[in-house]
Amino acid sequence: MPTVHPLVRSAWWSMLVLSTVSACAEPGAYSMHPTDVPLSGMSQQAMEPASGIRDSGTQAAPDSPASTPAVANPTLTALADPSLASTAAKREQLKYLVRCALPAGMALYADQDSTRFTFPGGLGLAPRWVDEAMTPSEERWVSACLLAHVNYFGTSVLVSMRATPPPTPVLAVSDDESRSFSIFEGGFFGNLFTPEPVAYTCRGTRTPSQAHDPILQQRVCTQETGETTAEGTPITACRFLLAGYCEDSASRTVHGTTYTEVIFTYLRPSMPALELFPGLPATSGPPGGPPYQILP
Repeated sequence: MPTVHPLVRSAWWSMLVLSTVSACAEPGAYSMHPTDVPLSGMSQQAMEPASGIRDSGTQAAPDSPASTPAVANPTLTALADPSLASTAAKREQLKYLVRCALPAGMALYADQDSTRFTFPGGLGLAPRWVDEAMTPSEERWVSACLLAHVNYFGTSVLVSMRATPPPTPVLAVSDDESRSFSIFEGGFFGNLFTPEPVAYTCRGTRTPSQAHDPILQQRVCTQETGETTAEGTPITACRFLLAGYCEDSASRTVHGTTYTEVIFTYLRPSMPALELFPGLPATSGPPGGPPYQILP
């Protein structure tokens, strides 16, 4: 697995820390805050997404599914290592990991101080995770899911998550959703479960009016900061490595490794195209400030 530039790796580990997934498949934890909420597959309320469409709600946090039907009585499995749910921060992290890995009919639980915490599944990208360790492909699918959920600002944004072909029905998109969520944000891929995790993104092509839509002010993980790795690879606001434009299939081959496990995200326009002043230039700002602004 290719190494990550030290700058990116240190920033990445401060945001996403994954514990080792053992041979007996004990769920790991990662240090992300909740953010974007996915649309496809479940119906979702703020921070409680269900399927293909996800929403964002906290800085450097993952999206949650919002188009998959919720399951009233999922199959419950005890968390192999209850310490992974011992704090509020760990429980928040575990919530997103389980949502990405397990299907909607399953849930993990842990008892802490006479309180039971339940973590429902959602997308089902690693459905056998409760019984055995993830396969390399499942690690990459779950990683892509976690990365697609990350939101730099922690605001709540509905996001349509898709894959071609979809590894689960939750990532299939309806015609209505395809029409409603028409701004191609980008794609997310990598592997967060290796000793040296890698996090990549590609940028979707947009029309001039789409490029000026204010919704892009709330999703900046595909936007460059001006920083690069020693090899010259652009670093985005969320500290992912920008591999190019998603329409170029070569963007998913990095250091000789081709990633087929990619989750693409689409955004819903925030206003009619005629109100976006499509002729005006746009610039990317630094992290922490307005990331995308229309110049007068």
